[in-house]
Amino acid sequence: MSISRTFDLLPSQQAKFPHQKAIVTRSDNAWISYSCEACLQKIDAYTWVLLGLGVEKGDRVIIVPHLASADWIFLDFAIQQIGAVVVPVHFTSQIDQLTYIVQHTESRLCFVGDAALREKFKPALKTLTDLSVYYLVEIDGDEISLPALLKTYPVPPKGDLGPMKESVSENDLSAIIYTSGTTGVPKGVMLSHKNIVSNVRSTLTLLPAEPGKIALSFLPFSHIFERMAIYTYLAGGLSLHTLVDRNYLSKAFLEIRPHLFTAVPRILEKMYDQVLAVQVEQSWGKRSLAAWALKIGMTYKERPGFRLGYWLQLQLARLLVLNKLKHNLGGRVTAIIVGAAYLQPSLGRLMAAMGIKAREGYGMTETAAAATLNRFQPGLYAFGTVGLPAPGVKVKIDSPDENGEGEVLVKGPNVMLGYYKQPEETRRVLGEDGWLHTGDIGKFVQRHFLQITDRKKDIFKTSSGKYIAPLVLENHFKQSPFIEQCMVVGFQQPYVTALIVPNFELLEHWAIEHKIHWTSPQYMVINIKVKQRIQEEVDQYNAQLPNYQTVRAFHLPYEEWTMESGLLTYTMKLVRAKILAAFKKEIELMYKGE
Repeated sequence: MSISRTFDLLPSQQAKFPHQKAIVTRSDNAWISYSCEACLQKIDAYTWVLLGLGVEKGDRVIIVPHLASADWIFLDFAIQQIGAVVVPVHFTSQIDQLTYIVQHTESRLCFVGDAALREKFKPALKTLTDLSVYYLVEIDGDEISLPALLKTYPVPPKGDLGPMKESVSENDLSAIIYTSGTTGVPKGVMLSHKNIVSNVRSTLTLLPAEPGKIALSFLPFSHIFERMAIYTYLAGGLSLHTLVDRNYLSKAFLEIRPHLFTAVPRILEKMYDQVLAVQVEQSWGKRSLAAWALKIGMTYKERPGFRLGYWLQLQLARLLVLNKLKHNLGGRVTAIIVGAAYLQPSLGRLMAAMGIKAREGYGMTETAAAATLNRFQPGLYAFGTVGLPAPGVKVKIDSPDENGEGEVLVKGPNVMLGYYKQPEETRRVLGEDGWLHTGDIGKFVQRHFLQITDRKKDIFKTSSGKYIAPLVLENHFKQSPFIEQCMVVGFQQPYVTALIVPNFELLEHWAIEHKIHWTSPQYMVINIKVKQRIQEEVDQYNAQLPNYQTVRAFHLPYEEWTMESGLLTYTMKLVRAKILAAFKKEIELMYKGE
């Protein structure tokens, strides 16, 4: 059967390659499997619940999930096959953001994940008296859960959802997904079924995936990147495994041994940091061997020419170290789709040396996820870039400068319908010619590969008149294993400075090795020897930069920036305005020479 609406994905899988483990979720300490047929029955059962609650075509239904689960996927499709609109709210949202979204969309119905999210959003939910709130799972208290609703509104003996499903067009609104709102009021991106399905079709042709292979999902279900990945896995007939608890991730890799998954670079960076931390605890011989193997991996070249010595070194590095790292991911991973932020090329090469193709892509909520993607075939990818335009999608650089850099424009069937109830904002970014102005600065390298260099709004000029692209510099310094997070500063200042969050786990091992008494991050960041160690890293990477880009001073925060603190967006991007405000005094001191 053809796929034109999102809820056609599972019926298509059932028709083409049905299997007993279409969706598998870990819940209550066990993996629970659903066949294609069982999934469809669940979706229809949830649909009857929604109809019983009075949901009609065009209604907006808010969901507040954490990670994906079978139940969230069933509910998601159930909402859409009524012709209603899914409005995912990120679990990291602030109370005022949830309130705004509910009021802006005039939603009357909301499903929340669990008791923890209930406690977080309770103040907002109490004030939204016109909003009916239900919970995905049974929790303590008087709240009504979805399992209870299934008993209240059972599937009628002769119920027929066919006419209702047929009334939903590919051009109908499927979802309104609000941007993270790093500046100003969040904008609700309107995506039609056609926007999403077109992206699923184009992405599916690029993945090295076969029906029955195992895909693992552990990113937030509210994020367009993971939602699109899940849709694509289902369209391709993969066995989708989802986690409810991210803390179980390491064990999940070993238990289900996935073939592919999606990830943000931060996850791969954390994996690498753990390797470094373990390496420090080993004997000098093992540390040296691991360091050598990692160096071989991080300089990997797929086609190095006829270099027998390099080939032998690579095989030895795999045998002694790299294969063990791959085993930690289950041993069968062949592909990782990376998005949302910049992937260090050295990490991409390390994965390739392990036999894993980590491919970075680029997109945004406004493009229904993927606009470009590095391919998995030889010669169709380039480390340090976000790849080639997806099939059916056009990408161009607007008004490129002498270096070929300019704003990235995207056009295709995946481009949003517009911003919900914000026509002026829509006209500002979406021209009548269909080109979306992304706000990202980029250029094409090696003729065809897109490279994102910064956000248009983040580029600043120092008082000496030099333009600084902060993202480029931050990614440059984050190559250091001792630097966990970095934000460069310098708008209308004479030189560039930086806020640097150290990799405290690695720093602690270093301190112990060098007989430096370790107390806590709060006190270690003012330790003179720690400052000297970070200064050595800064000096090393400064040496590779022109003078006007070098970091002249830095401050070491003692806490990592997180989504919960409001200093990172849900896509792990820096909320620069909030970080600047939080460290205003420290930044002033850096420019006073103190």
